[in-house]
Amino acid sequence: MKPEPVLYTFHKIREQSEQGSTEAWRALLDFYCPLFFQLLDIHGAIPARDAPPIVKKMLAELTANGFERLRATPRQSEREFLGDLRALLLGAALDSLASKKSEVPGSSAFDADKISKLLDGLPLLHKEMLFFKLAGYTEKSLERVMRISPRVAEKAFERLAEEYQAARQSEHDRCPWPAAWLAFLKQARALKTEKCIPAHEIVRIHDGQVSWYDKEPVEKHVSGCLHCLEAWTGLREVGYWRRAADPLSSSEIDDLLQILPIEKLPAKKKSLLQRLRS
Repeated sequence: MKPEPVLYTFHKIREQSEQGSTEAWRALLDFYCPLFFQLLDIHGAIPARDAPPIVKKMLAELTANGFERLRATPRQSEREFLGDLRALLLGAALDSLASKKSEVPGSSAFDADKISKLLDGLPLLHKEMLFFKLAGYTEKSLERVMRISPRVAEKAFERLAEEYQAARQSEHDRCPWPAAWLAFLKQARALKTEKCIPAHEIVRIHDGQVSWYDKEPVEKHVSGCLHCLEAWTGLREVGYWRRAADPLSSSEIDDLLQILPIEKLPAKKKSLLQRLRS
């Protein structure tokens, strides 16, 4: 009798992948690599054909020293886990672009102080939408991610003049200035202080699990903190693309599996018809 197939959930994947389970890693890549490819395409302007080396670099970091980095990732929430991997992935993408000496016109526009001034005085919702526009999102995709019409932030978008004008002209979800943008995101992540909001609190607010009384001070902090605004938008982003990104093929998953320090499953035996054709 054949064993029952394992039904993988986030928690099962998270637990068994750090134990080196090949099937858990296959499930992890199947579940989450479409998201990784999508993030690279948007933030790094890196098409799917060029994404595997960067994803492999991230996977190598996760699995080094007996899965040390993987063991440090969040365990309770899938979105917290993916938010952490998003930061690792975009860091690897920045390294890749830097190694190619990618030069982007207008990169000085992405100084943290300058972005803070660009966002100054806006409501949190409008700041979030501007953040996504700077990342290269079209208004069509922005509406799907935010579940609200971008027209509510039209006055805020008027700030995207001169050096940020390309963000308003995007026809595809792709950042016009990937190297500068990724460097800015890294800078924003480095601004964390002891007052910053834990990812699990942001997830609870996104899910509507927090009262107005409790979420007001959190949103006030996020509105004035680039580190938390980056985390806030990132957690919303991974939640959307986890569901919406196009799946990868089995061969693409197999290619990524090859670099992992796990036991490789034996190749499936060919059928008689396949052997006759080979």
